[in-house]
Parts: sequence; C-alpha cells; structure tokens
Amino acid sequence: MAQQMTNFRTRLGALRGLLKISDEEFNAYMSSYGELFVDSPENTKADYENGVPMQGYKQGSSQELETLYGIIHLLCTLGSVEKMYMPPVLDPTKSVMENQILLEEQMAKDLGVGPGDKVLEVGCGCGAIASSMREITGSTMYGQNIDKSQIEKAWLNPKLQKENFTVGDFNVPLPYEDHMFDAVYAIQPMTYVSDPDFTLREIFRVLKPGGIFGFNDVAALDNYDRDNHAHRLLIQHTRELTVFGGFWYYKYWEDAFKKAGFDLQISRGQPAVECIKKEVALYDKYEAVASFLATIHVLPRKLFKLLRRLHANAESYIKAEEQGLLSLNWYAVMQKPQ
Repeated sequence: MAQQMTNFRTRLGALRGLLKISDEEFNAYMSSYGELFVDSPENTKADYENGVPMQGYKQGSSQELETLYGIIHLLCTLGSVEKMYMPPVLDPTKSVMENQILLEEQMAKDLGVGPGDKVLEVGCGCGAIASSMREITGSTMYGQNIDKSQIEKAWLNPKLQKENFTVGDFNVPLPYEDHMFDAVYAIQPMTYVSDPDFTLREIFRVLKPGGIFGFNDVAALDNYDRDNHAHRLLIQHTRELTVFGGFWYYKYWEDAFKKAGFDLQISRGQPAVECIKKEVALYDKYEAVASFLATIHVLPRKLFKLLRRLHANAESYIKAEEQGLLSLNWYAVMQKPQ
C-alpha cells in the first residue's frame, strides 16, 4: 500500500518555517529545555521493587511544552520524522520513515479496526500518523494535540476530517462521550502525563467495551541505575534529544494499565538504535551545511544553533539504548473488557 512520505517540498516548507522564527520564539524555545527537562520524574526498577509510587510529570501540559513542540516539529520534518517519533527497527534494510510505516501497520493490526470504526489518536501531532492509519484501516480518525500549529496542519490534510482534529490536552477530561471509540492509540506522547491513572481512566471511559488501546512510548529498562552517574547523564542527554519528560520503569506502565481496568495482551520493548543512527547521519550533514552557510551569512546563526541543540546528544542516546537503559518504543496493547 502506498504511504505518504516526507518529501522535498515538505522539508522545504519546514526550512521556511524555521527561517521565519523570531528572536523571541528562538529564545523561548532554547529556555524551554530548562523548564521541561530539569528534575523530571523518574521511577526505576529499584523504585518498583521497593514500592515507590509512580510520579507523574509535574509540569504536565504547559506553554513551554507547546513552544517546544512547535519548533521541534519543524526540525523533525526537516529530517525524516515529521511524525515526531523515532520508530523501532522492524526491518533494518528499510529507512526511518519505512520503519514508521511498519510500526503503524503493526499497531493497526493489533487495534483490529476497519472501515466504519472510530479511532482516536491521543497526542496526534500534525495528523501524519492518523493519515497513515486511515489509509491502512479505512477507519474514521480523530485526534487531539496541545500544539495548535500542528493541528492547523492536520486541518489541511484532505485525508482527514477537519472537525475531528482539535487542540486538546490529555491531562484534563477528554472531550468525548463514553464508549465513543472502537480503538485509541498513543505513539510517544504519554511521557507528559501528570497523573497516569487519571489519563488512562479517561481513555478507558471513551473506549467501547471490547475496544483496544495501543501504546508506544519511552520506558526505563532493568539495567538503568539512577545512582550510577554515567547512566543518569546518558538518560538526561537522551531526554533532551528525544524530548521526553517522565521516565518510568515499564512495569509501572503495566500496573497502571491493569489498574485502569484493561486486560494487558502485549507488552514488550522494541529497539530503535539503528534508526537513530540513520537520522544522526542525516543531521550531521545538515549541521555542517548550516554551520558553513551561517559563517558566510547566508543563513541566520540561530538556525545552526537550533540544529545543534536538537542534535547535540545523539551519541548519548545510542549508548543508552545499547546499554539496555531505556526503550523509546515500549509497545503495549490492551483491551477494555466486554
């Protein structure tokens, strides 16, 4: 099945958007890292074994987060990740974007939906994943996202129904009726949940009995030791590279799913390190070109600084995943009982 890829025209549009960023927007973006990624909550395997409760991401959904995502989206679109997530390596012979499609096909199969079904994406970004999922399943797609600029982009997608995509926040009650959806899924937004139990109960509420919730997000693994300074530094660098907030041992998620009322069907980590290596190689080239063009005053210096800020900690992420400290793609599928 043909799927829409990030093409040259889309990347050119992202570049134009980056060139239009004001000094005020640039400074707000750069300072957002200090607001969002300092003292972020972590719960490790040791915490789990000692009965320490899961701590939500205290900042929740904020203006700083909206500012960050508005610019991060442009930077990601300049590369291969307009969909705003790094996929697992499901086929090492394929590109980052092709592996995204493979994950979406896997998710669609596990959701078990088809034409006539209603499917909600929590944290839908610009609607690119939802557009792909509609093409795969034929379902009627819905989505909400905190960043208005991305929702406005979703509204322009002819494959999506504009009225079904809204600016919204999964840290407050979802604006949908009980039992409205045949399936719900979330691909790497739930690291920003301020109260995981609340958000999962809301997802449970809007699902029909027998409906499926698909989850793919960052999780701490067995090897991560918060008392190990080198581990902690690798995770902090990875947090800033991949812009995740809360960081929880995967069994916390499994318990939270069950507490919300779900029957857990699948729960496993899927490595992404070979995909990130491909993306790092691409951004190495972008950064070198931007540095040269900024030096000769063809491009503004702040564009180079934006690329450098995004790309600075790529090697730390590679080391963190190779050492088994985290998975960016902890994949879980669960069902609301009939």
